[in-house]
Amino acid sequence: MAQYKDSYKVPRRTTGALEVCNVGVQRCEGGYSWGPGVRDHYLMHYVVDGRGRYRVGGAAFELSAGDLFLARPDERIFYQADEGAPWSYCWVGFHGSEARPLLSQTDLGAQPVLRRAGAEVYKQMMQIYESRGSLPHQAARMTGALYLLFAALIADRRTSAPRCDGDCVRRACDYIANNFALPITVADIASHVGLSRSRLYRLFMAELGASPSQALTQARIRQACALLRRGDLSVKAVAASVGYDNQLYFSRRFREIVGVPPSRYGEKGEEGQALHSVDPFRPSRSGGEEG
Repeated sequence: MAQYKDSYKVPRRTTGALEVCNVGVQRCEGGYSWGPGVRDHYLMHYVVDGRGRYRVGGAAFELSAGDLFLARPDERIFYQADEGAPWSYCWVGFHGSEARPLLSQTDLGAQPVLRRAGAEVYKQMMQIYESRGSLPHQAARMTGALYLLFAALIADRRTSAPRCDGDCVRRACDYIANNFALPITVADIASHVGLSRSRLYRLFMAELGASPSQALTQARIRQACALLRRGDLSVKAVAASVGYDNQLYFSRRFREIVGVPPSRYGEKGEEGQALHSVDPFRPSRSGGEEG
């Protein structure tokens, strides 16, 4: 069959959580190769038919139809089509702050090759390709299909989940920062990152020296301080704005951490000067409960 290649590159990259950089399909001629070289983004290939080889990190892999191979940013790679039965593949390049945490939940988190990837993986990669374009709705469809691709890879995971430690703590902290005004619990935080409460507690203590419960409380109290400094909201309104439906409980927790009740926080004087430097991840004065 004749050689064929069609690719699309996103004209301008952003700093979003997850974004397609490029996508394409290619039918290679015998011996066609790329590299040795590096990419500045993640690049995933799915072998549609034929055979080829992939070298990365000192390891070499012989690949065939249904196999998936991944290149990471700044990783030296080389891949080449077989001379007698050259491969055809589709690919997607991507980047963003969520790329690494999502990959860590797949079999590609600890290895560069996935043998016999499921049909859903190929379907979503082709959906990205078919959605390609620079119009806003096309960009949104590509991103949506990329998330669905990760969903398929995570659902198809065959090995135990790799350690996520720092990534899990970061994702949990992001969840707290974005949701502390809602009545969330430590169980909600643990569920968001896919860990048990006890495992999340141990990671938080190791990484931050504070429990998830303390981190959530301190995030709420820090925002409460900012709202109280404005001076245009009642204590009840501030409590509701940072996730407390019980004003008395809020006032008690505020005083335990800050040192004065919220009703006095706005007062001027030496005592008030020290109230504006609350660290949301510093253990509270009352000590840290597990949770």
